[in-house]
Amino acid sequence: MKKRRTAWKVWPVLASSFLVYPALAQTVNVPAGLPPTVNATYQEVGMGGWTPPTSTTTQQISGSGSVVSTTTTNGSSTDALQSMYSQSWGYAAAQNASALGVNPDALAATCVVESGCRNVYTANGNSSITGAFQMSNGTYNEALQKALASNPSLASSITNTGVSGQQDPATQAVAAAQYLKDAATTLQNSGVSNPTALDARAYYNFGPSAGVKVAQASEDTPMSAVLPSLSSQQLANNGISPGETVGQWKSNVASKMGSAASSPILSS
Repeated sequence: MKKRRTAWKVWPVLASSFLVYPALAQTVNVPAGLPPTVNATYQEVGMGGWTPPTSTTTQQISGSGSVVSTTTTNGSSTDALQSMYSQSWGYAAAQNASALGVNPDALAATCVVESGCRNVYTANGNSSITGAFQMSNGTYNEALQKALASNPSLASSITNTGVSGQQDPATQAVAAAQYLKDAATTLQNSGVSNPTALDARAYYNFGPSAGVKVAQASEDTPMSAVLPSLSSQQLANNGISPGETVGQWKSNVASKMGSAASSPILSS
């Protein structure tokens, strides 16, 4: 009898294959003409003991794609400034203010109170006041020309030097910042050593003369007594109730400005 041969099957051993792909560097292409963008730099994952950066770097890019300016802000910005930064034009507005020596936080405080930092069109047959910073054509044009005379390099960041530029918030911010700078200078000459966004609010809202009177008035003085040229209806249109005192008015304004109310207007 023949012995049955046991059949052995040989299974091939499959080697595990690993394909190694080279790490691809990420390249960000910035098309020409985009508004300023935030360039935040973080350390690589896995590097222990890392603390998030407390500053933010922004770059202003020209139409040709070249970097016009680079600005770094610290992490202690106010809530008003963050509100302005949330707008597509916010960083450009802040840079324009800084170029004039004006604190972006103070500019943002004004923006928040005037329009909630929204580019609203409110001009009508009775008034030319419009835009994120709610300026009249006359005030806007005068302040803009003064700003450009003070810092000619700002012309490269302005889309339109005419009145129609009012509707571009970054451009209007130049005029608004200049007006705040004028307010600070006037208030300093009137005895306010380091004017804040709150100190300049009456100047911005009611004009130079009224602005100084409100800044110098005692807290218990009625706003109607400080602003006798305004009718009760005009006061009401500006959110001032009958019998409201200077102190109460300032408190109401400060609550709208948030932490930016105490921000100095002039950059240190």
